[in-house]
Amino acid sequence: MPAATTSGADASNGSSAHNRQHNQGNQDRKYTAEQKAAVLRIRKCEPTAFYEILEVSKTCTDAEIKKAYRKQSLLTHPDKNGHEHADEAFKMVSRAFGVLGDKEKRDKYDRFGTDPDSRFASAQQQNPFAGFANRGAARAHQGGMWGDDADISPEEMFARFFGGGGFGGGPFGAAFDGGPQFVFNFGGGPGIRVHQFGGGRPRTRPRQAGQQQEGGNSLWSTLMSLLPIIILFIFPMISSLFSGATTGPSTPAMAFEQAIPPYTMARKMPNVKVNYYVNPNDVRHYSASKLYNLDQRAEHIFVQQLHQQCEREMTEKRRLIEEAQGWFRTDKEKLAKAERFETPACIRIKNLYSPGSKY
Repeated sequence: MPAATTSGADASNGSSAHNRQHNQGNQDRKYTAEQKAAVLRIRKCEPTAFYEILEVSKTCTDAEIKKAYRKQSLLTHPDKNGHEHADEAFKMVSRAFGVLGDKEKRDKYDRFGTDPDSRFASAQQQNPFAGFANRGAARAHQGGMWGDDADISPEEMFARFFGGGGFGGGPFGAAFDGGPQFVFNFGGGPGIRVHQFGGGRPRTRPRQAGQQQEGGNSLWSTLMSLLPIIILFIFPMISSLFSGATTGPSTPAMAFEQAIPPYTMARKMPNVKVNYYVNPNDVRHYSASKLYNLDQRAEHIFVQQLHQQCEREMTEKRRLIEEAQGWFRTDKEKLAKAERFETPACIRIKNLYSPGSKY
C-alpha cells in the first residue's frame, strides 16, 4: 500500500510538471546558429549602446538605421527565435530603434550619451525646476517616427514598422489582419506564429485633443511618395512653359545650337560660346547694346535649362541606386546598371564651365 501511494504521488507530480512544461511552450522552440549569435551579441552590449546594438556607425543615415532594425528585429523576434533570451534581445533592439529612429531623441543621445527617455538622464540634461509645467505639453508635441506614442511597446513598434497593422500591409502578408493564428516561414528556422488579439489592428492609446490625426499623416506620406513622380514629369512640363522657345514678351523666341526656320539669324553666347538662333524680323531694330543683352539672356536661359535637365538626370540615377540597394540585399547587377546611368546634361555643364566663366 505505501508503495502504491508513493507511486501515485510520483505520477501526479510528473503529470503536473509535464503540464507546466506544455503550458510554457518551450519544448518545441528552436533557433538557428545565426539567431543565437545575434541574441548573445546583443546581450553583451550595454543597454544604452544603441549604435552597437543595431550594428551601425554613429554617422549612419536614417535609411541605414531602418535597415538595421529590420534585420535585427527579424533575427531576435521571440515568435521566430526560440532562444531563451530572445525576448530580452528583441526589447533591446526595439529600444535602440526607438531612440535612433527619432531625430530629436537621437540628437540628445549623441550629445549626452544617455537614454533620452530616462528620468535620471533627463534630470541631468535640464534644469530640474524648469520642466514640471511643460512636461506634459512637450510629450504631446513630441514628434518623430512614432508620433505621440512615446512609450510604444516593442511588439507594437515591430507591427507598425512592418506595415502599420501588424505584419499586414507590409512585405510579409496580412498576419495580424485575419484569423486566429498564422504561421509564416522566412527561409530557414521555425515559422513565426502570430496570434490575433481583439481586432484586425493593434489598439493604440486615445489621441489627445488638438493632435494631428492618423489620416493627416497618411495623406502626407502619400504625397511624399508621389514627389519623385511630380519632379520627373509634372515639374518639367511646368518649367517648359516659362523657359525654352517662348521666353516672355521682352525676349524674342530662339533656338539653341541649330537653326530652325524662322530662327535662322545666328548669334553667339558671350561666355559659353554656344550658338543660338533668332528670327531676323524680331531683332531688326535692336541696337548693338540690346543685341549684347540678348546674347547674355540667351546664355542664361540655355544654362538654366541644362541645370534643370541635370537635376532630373541625377534624381533618376539616385532612384535607381536606392532601388538596387533594397532592404535586405543589394542587387549588384541593377546597382552596376544604375551607376552607369548616363547624365549627358550634367556632363555638358561640366564641359561648358571654364575658369573664366561666370557660370
